Amino acid sequence: MADNTPLLEASSLYVSLGGLPILRDVSLQVRTGEAVAILGGNGSGKTTTLRAILGLIPFQQGSVKMFGTELAQFHAWDRVGYVPQHSSLNVSNATVREIVSSGRLSHHRIFQWLNREDRIHIDHALELVGLADRARWPFQDLSGGQKQRALIARALSSRPELLIMDEPLAGVDLHSQAGLAQLLGELRSDGLGLAVVLHEQGPMASVLDRWVTLCDGRIVESESHGATDCAPDQPEQSRLGLLDPVAGVRR
Repeated sequence: MADNTPLLEASSLYVSLGGLPILRDVSLQVRTGEAVAILGGNGSGKTTTLRAILGLIPFQQGSVKMFGTELAQFHAWDRVGYVPQHSSLNVSNATVREIVSSGRLSHHRIFQWLNREDRIHIDHALELVGLADRARWPFQDLSGGQKQRALIARALSSRPELLIMDEPLAGVDLHSQAGLAQLLGELRSDGLGLAVVLHEQGPMASVLDRWVTLCDGRIVESESHGATDCAPDQPEQSRLGLLDPVAGVRR
C-alpha cells in the first residue's frame, strides 16, 4: 500500500432505510496518524455512517474503501479495530483479560487456542490502557472509563492500523474522559488512524485533526447543531438529478 493511500475512504454515501433517506452525500477520509471525528446530535446520522463504513448496512450510492480496497473485496479485518460503547456489551462473568483476549480471535481459526504471541499482545494492550493490574477483575465491576479502556485494549490486541470508535466518551465521567482523550492522542501520535463518533469535540478537541459534522444525514458547516436542529426537513434539489438517489422520491 502506498504511503498516501487513506486507511479509510468513504465517498458520497447515500443510505436509505425502510424507504427513508438517512444519509445524503457523506464523505470521510482517515490517513495514518490522523484522528477524524464524525460529530452530531442524536438522529443526525452518525451511527448510520459508522455502520455503513463497517459494512453492517448497505449503502445505495457512493463507495467505501479500506486501505485502498473496495469494501466488498476487503477481508483483512485484523487491520481494523472496532470499539463499541461499553454499555452495548452485555457480559456477566467475563474478566477484563478475557474481554481483551477476544480481540485476538481474528488471528485464529475456530477453536484454536491462544498462543505465546497472543499473550504478549494481550499483555501489551492491557499495559497501554493502564489496566494490567485489573486483568483478573470482572469486566462488569469496572467503572465506565475503565470499561471503555478495556474495549480499546481488546481492539489494540489485534495490532490494528485503524481504530473505529462509537462514542468512546459516552457514559464516562469527566476525569475519565480526559484520560481517554490523552490515551487516544498517544495512539494517534504512534501512527494509529482514528475514526471517532462523538456528540461534540469536548475533551477530544486537542486530539482531532479533522471532523465532519452531520445534521439530518448531511454534512454541515457548524458543529453546534443539536438533536432538535436536525429534525428531517424537505429535501433540497439533488445534485444527481430529479430523483432522490436513495429514496426514489421525485422532488
